[in-house]
Amino acid sequence: MNNILDLLYANYILTSQIMFPILIFIIILLIREFSKYSFMSNKIKNRIIDLADIIEDSGFKRNAGEKEFAFIERYLKKITLKD
Repeated sequence: MNNILDLLYANYILTSQIMFPILIFIIILLIREFSKYSFMSNKIKNRIIDLADIIEDSGFKRNAGEKEFAFIERYLKKITLKD
């Protein structure tokens, strides 16, 4: 029985030594991928804010506390109803 436990422990140690670098590599790849999406998301958000500012500079007034998407949507609805 003691021989089986020693064998299991040795196999566990060997497996953990092999899997740990692989696990670290996978985690690093995931972090890089998530940071790429975060950067892309920030660029999109900045473009939407710029678009809302351009619409507001054209004379279309923003309601108090209105988010950028709601403001742009309200502007587009007004433009399509006008046509």
